Amino acid sequence: MKKIYITIVILIAMVHAMAQQDPSYNMYMFNGLYLNPAYAGSNNVLSMVAMYRHQWVGVNGAPRTFNFSANSPLKRDQYALGLTIADDNLGLTNSFSVTPAFAYRPLVKNVRISIGVQASFTYFSKNAGNAVLNEQYQQDMVTVGGHSLFVPNIGAGIYVNDKDSKRFFVGFSVPHLLPYSLKKSAIENPGNSNVARLYNYYLLTGGYVFGRQAGIVKFTPSVLAMYQQGLPKNIPDFDINAMFIFIDRIKVGASYRTGGDRRIYGESVIGMIEAMITPQLRIGYAYEGGVSKFSSVNSGSHEIMIGYDFWYDKKRFVTPRYGRYF
Repeated sequence: MKKIYITIVILIAMVHAMAQQDPSYNMYMFNGLYLNPAYAGSNNVLSMVAMYRHQWVGVNGAPRTFNFSANSPLKRDQYALGLTIADDNLGLTNSFSVTPAFAYRPLVKNVRISIGVQASFTYFSKNAGNAVLNEQYQQDMVTVGGHSLFVPNIGAGIYVNDKDSKRFFVGFSVPHLLPYSLKKSAIENPGNSNVARLYNYYLLTGGYVFGRQAGIVKFTPSVLAMYQQGLPKNIPDFDINAMFIFIDRIKVGASYRTGGDRRIYGESVIGMIEAMITPQLRIGYAYEGGVSKFSSVNSGSHEIMIGYDFWYDKKRFVTPRYGRYF
């Protein structure tokens, strides 16, 4: 029997009491479809990205998440399709989701305005039979066995960028429009009055690329703001990012994330790198070190990413980042 220490069991109860939401990623800027269905087709080719995240290394039962996404414009360029598949494991619980997306992308002069919708289908499951608890907690944590629940939802978003130079982007999305209680699933402790829920939450992203078009070094600041119902004091979380781009092939950056037990003061600091191996293949790595109280009992979080763009029509793939150094 797999051992799950009582520390992570208590952590799971805390997480479910606050909210049951989608997993977070440090390199979300390289996988925009996960945040916003309107991102579909923004690379103007069939683009695929896979990401794996191991959070809170050193804690048994800590989150491990895999995410795969694919998106592409259709033959009529103003339409695009996308698909995201995610598998998230946290202690005794697992969620597996499939999220198809559709985007309508009218071109207004040199600006691309994309409006997207998505439908998510998530399967939540729990196997408390793998838990090994101290006798002190056996009476309180009485859930033994398996429970599952299928939860559909819908989401929408808008994404704006300049089509040719890709100097800026702005996006707003609501991944879950329908609040949903997980009470009937018994994923939460039945002896606890707190009920796990899928809350509405709202995401705002934006960024800009500074530097000459043919410059060797460019600078890209960006921000992600998230407001979620049910957060303590209703304070939004922020990811503030700064990234340098070298010869349009290597990206090195850092992020500061607010939230956690300190809310607005900070949850973690993140370092990341992405490298273009070929004009089509890119890989990335990110390390997250916590600054909250929980950071003292774990060794940080690791995340890896691999992406590939299929040039099914090179004439349509017009972007300066590949024009000079390959």
